[in-house]
Amino acid sequence: MERMEGNELSRGLVKGVAVVLGYEVQRTIALPKPGVSESSLRTNSRVECERMDEALEESKRDLHALNVLAGGQPSIVSAIALVSAHAAMAGEIASLVKERIVNDLVGVEEALDSVISQTVSRLAKIDNDYLRERETDVRDVGRRMMRHLMGLTSTNFAELPPGTIIVARELVPSDAIALADSGVVGVVTQVGGRLGHTAIIARSLGIPAVSGISNVAQRITSGMTLLIDAEAGIVIAQPDEDEIADFDARVAQSKRLSEASVAMNTGPCRTSDGQEIVLYGNVGLPADLDQVLSLGLAGVGLFRTEFLYLQSKQRPNAEAQRHLYAQMSQRLGDRPLVIRTFDLGGEKLPPFLLHDERLDPSSLNLRGLRFSLVEKQLLREQLTAIVQVAQEADVRILLPMVIGGHDFAQAIAMIEEVVVESNSLKRPQIGAMVETPAALFCLDEILELANFITIGTNDLTQYLLAADRELSAGNEHVTAMHPAVIRAIDEVVMAAKRWDCPVCVCGEEAGEVEFAMLLIGLGIRELSVSPARVGELREAIAKLDTSYARDLADQARACRSPQEVRELFTFPRLSENNSRPRNQWSDSLRICP
Repeated sequence: MERMEGNELSRGLVKGVAVVLGYEVQRTIALPKPGVSESSLRTNSRVECERMDEALEESKRDLHALNVLAGGQPSIVSAIALVSAHAAMAGEIASLVKERIVNDLVGVEEALDSVISQTVSRLAKIDNDYLRERETDVRDVGRRMMRHLMGLTSTNFAELPPGTIIVARELVPSDAIALADSGVVGVVTQVGGRLGHTAIIARSLGIPAVSGISNVAQRITSGMTLLIDAEAGIVIAQPDEDEIADFDARVAQSKRLSEASVAMNTGPCRTSDGQEIVLYGNVGLPADLDQVLSLGLAGVGLFRTEFLYLQSKQRPNAEAQRHLYAQMSQRLGDRPLVIRTFDLGGEKLPPFLLHDERLDPSSLNLRGLRFSLVEKQLLREQLTAIVQVAQEADVRILLPMVIGGHDFAQAIAMIEEVVVESNSLKRPQIGAMVETPAALFCLDEILELANFITIGTNDLTQYLLAADRELSAGNEHVTAMHPAVIRAIDEVVMAAKRWDCPVCVCGEEAGEVEFAMLLIGLGIRELSVSPARVGELREAIAKLDTSYARDLADQARACRSPQEVRELFTFPRLSENNSRPRNQWSDSLRICP
């Protein structure tokens, strides 16, 4: 028996038999030894380019088959957009490969490997967890084309027996789609994040998945019995009879609890004393609306639009964006769609700007709204699209990384110009993201102008604690649970109350049950979270009394370290006049649907 600890990608408990995947889940595929001379390549570069075209066509046929599969599975119909994106990506990659063949006189395999490596390297530098996960999509597309170039075939998941648990270094998104037509009941990998398409698809299919287990494909062999507790991120290989019996009992109990909580997973969310907490969804792709709608969320509290830019080789025009926003708002009906204007700059530059002579060099070191105000035409196109759609729907504008009243006022002036230029009658509601230390010192001048504000805990934590988000991932001291972050949020909430301005929290931590309890105690009544977190969050909120949450928040403000804050949930230091049992609420926070 071996117990392995990792990270939860998709929650659940499952027992099954391991099938360890081979070459197709390695980071790269071994290239054939160079055997083409430079003179031959000069003569035969056309042949190498034709090989690339053939591999592209074969890949597109594969993707068409996945498209048909996703279309027949209601739970993952949103994956159709992913397949379409992969097909477009494959065409772009193939064009770059052929350029490399002709210019560098290399074989098609070498050219493809080079293009994929450079693209992945660029994505890895992006300071955004969601977009950084897209490197997996690039490797997925490249790997598929490489297989066709080398005449290799991938695993047919439909042929796997019922009760299979896939074990691999990494499961790429296109393989995750194929899980829908298979006997696979669980996934265990070494590599993979919660924001990746593989994790999203696994959650949509209800397949428990755990990642972050080192050398997993070497530690587990095909045929082993596995127990997956994805809620705790634990995998047990070759369990004994007692462990299996205990696990089976837990599975049965979990099923009963799940059935009992189904009624709580849609509709309004209220605390035990009747206080309504409005839950919105964070989305990064239009297809993510599926979960927002199925969970009955109040709308979209944060639509990250960076993907429109980072996946585009040309400047997105106003009409293309208007069409996209209109489709999304129509699906939401009378629920709000909060569109955050593009948060670009620094390492996060789209392909069309990297080689654009019009790019203002002064913008390269800027982020968020300041970058947008330098790249005025790019911002104006997006604002035009949003304003036009907002005439017929509840669409709101959210500006990222507002520094103070000056930059916020400039952006508002541009929006008002766009309203006049487009002959529109209504100005959309305009909000500011409070996620920089500078904004904390300019709250009143921001609130004087804002219709609403949104706190972005991801960047606020990073900048307040002087940390590199990627390098500090997993560091227990770099967390929104830090007293400094909690006090900063408290300052924002108090200032918003003075101006009678709605305030929402949209960072990933808002979906963490314990941190959400603190936010409610601080006075937050609107949370925008990843739809995957909603079930657990609703259940915990339903068991929470707001007076207890306020007491918890008061204690957290007085703490001096994140560890002290976390200890409040294990050993709550309630006031003497609080008659609740000492561990009643801390225990309830650990109950999962």
